[in-house]
Amino acid sequence: MAGLGDRDRAVSVFIQTLGSLPGIGPRSVQNILVMKHAEICSAGLRDEAFARGLEIKAVDKALAREGVSWNACEQAAGEIMERAEREGLSVLNPLMPEYPQRLLRNRRFPPVLFVRGDAAALNTERSVAIVGSREPTEFGAQMARRLAALLAEDGYAVVSGLALGSDSAGHEGALDAGGVTVAVLSTPVEGAVYPRQNQGLAERIVEGGGALVSEYAPGVPIPQRQFASNLVARDEWQPALADGIIAVETSVKGGTKHALRAARDTQTPIAVFDYRSRRGVDFLGDPRFGGNVAYLREGLASPLFGPETIEAFKTRMDRYRSAYRNVHWDDGGGGATDAADDAIAIKVDQDGQTGFIL
Repeated sequence: MAGLGDRDRAVSVFIQTLGSLPGIGPRSVQNILVMKHAEICSAGLRDEAFARGLEIKAVDKALAREGVSWNACEQAAGEIMERAEREGLSVLNPLMPEYPQRLLRNRRFPPVLFVRGDAAALNTERSVAIVGSREPTEFGAQMARRLAALLAEDGYAVVSGLALGSDSAGHEGALDAGGVTVAVLSTPVEGAVYPRQNQGLAERIVEGGGALVSEYAPGVPIPQRQFASNLVARDEWQPALADGIIAVETSVKGGTKHALRAARDTQTPIAVFDYRSRRGVDFLGDPRFGGNVAYLREGLASPLFGPETIEAFKTRMDRYRSAYRNVHWDDGGGGATDAADDAIAIKVDQDGQTGFIL
């Protein structure tokens, strides 16, 4: 869906113009969209006069700065749109039905997304994130691929971050099963991916009907000092695009903690691989599994090892998916339903693990 209608294109240009004003970051743009979405949708012309008419102090302050030109910012936003269109990318804003609706059940969401591949992969009926260490054990990588394949065969899109190790295993398992997978990138989608070793995997994802998605505009260089924060943001958006998140293997201090913390903030169901019943593995003492152990001990995650634990987690994801909706501007006024409160209160059962299906 690379081609945009006039209104969607105009709204996307307007949103990017706002975001390029000094002192207006993604959070400010999000707040403007939440407060003024009706006006933005219905406007005939979204120019500087319209922006000033929204009576947003931060916008008025930005436009009052010496040397700041709305027209120049708007022209730059238009050039980004033209670059995206030339590259065959989809540009999604939160006021479009094609925008990932799961993101709108979160308090935070990216104001604009750029997608290479099939944007419909972001709104599949079922979706699960698979994350974990860049250096999983051989058994862990094998488990991740097999589990991703099983879930893909069951209709789940598999979301991950295209990192080496666990992320790659999740993407590959879905692809091997003929399923759809989505990679959230820390760089623009039209250029070289990070890490470069996974460029071939990125191409497989697109060719397989999946998508690469990023909040970073095509053709805009990423400053080196910003890259670390981009990686954290990438990790945080992964559970937001899914009905649940599965950590393969992670230490207490591993980067996976960003994704799991984001899942906790949004009450997204979490599961971790549990090797306690696997012989010859010091699951409780090996620091490579410290994050898994901590989440299990604190009752924050469902254990995954045997087939019955997989089915139990799928049930949790089903309840979560059915209970939540847009918390910003849906007709019902937003917020979680009573069913969502029930889903949050589920007790994690850590008993009865058997061998994982391989």
